[in-house]
Amino acid sequence: MKRPLLTTVIRGSQVGAIALLQTLSATLTLAQPQPPVETTRFFCGTVEGIPATMAGTPNGEMPMVIWDRNALKDPNTNPQQQCEEVSTRFQTYYDNGTLNYITSGVMNGQLVACVAPGENEPCSGMLFPLSGGNNPRGMLQRMFRIRVASAGPIAETTERLYISFDKYLNGEYPQLRGLGSRTPPVPRRDVPQ
Repeated sequence: MKRPLLTTVIRGSQVGAIALLQTLSATLTLAQPQPPVETTRFFCGTVEGIPATMAGTPNGEMPMVIWDRNALKDPNTNPQQQCEEVSTRFQTYYDNGTLNYITSGVMNGQLVACVAPGENEPCSGMLFPLSGGNNPRGMLQRMFRIRVASAGPIAETTERLYISFDKYLNGEYPQLRGLGSRTPPVPRRDVPQ
């Protein structure tokens, strides 16, 4: 049985009209302004005039590592250059989702501060070389200006320290006093509270 031509044209028009409305609706939805995605960014700033790798969070800015001469493996290293290089590494690891824990380890025969995917897991990427010494745990605590109690009977000089990046940003570690004492992020003035 053949349908009349007029019925076929009307039905075809209805389908076309529905498709057009769906397309317009999707286009209008996509055209709505989206709120900016708040994320953490890393950059080289200063603390008391000294280059510092900073974390800019939705809640404000805080120093991660202050590049005074004690923080550098090589005293001839330029603190500003080190700051910029390490800030870029922090950003790279953050962007690819591997900045979960900060710890110490040996990479390419060198003692380094590095990122690890979880507690008690090996390094997955280097952040920066650690200066000489046999206490990488203490070096990390000084670099990040935190106090972390030893988890067991192992001497502090041999136990590896794992700093949770999220806990660090939330100010959950007791802080060491001194230059650039770490504080929770300072609220930005350009963001309504």
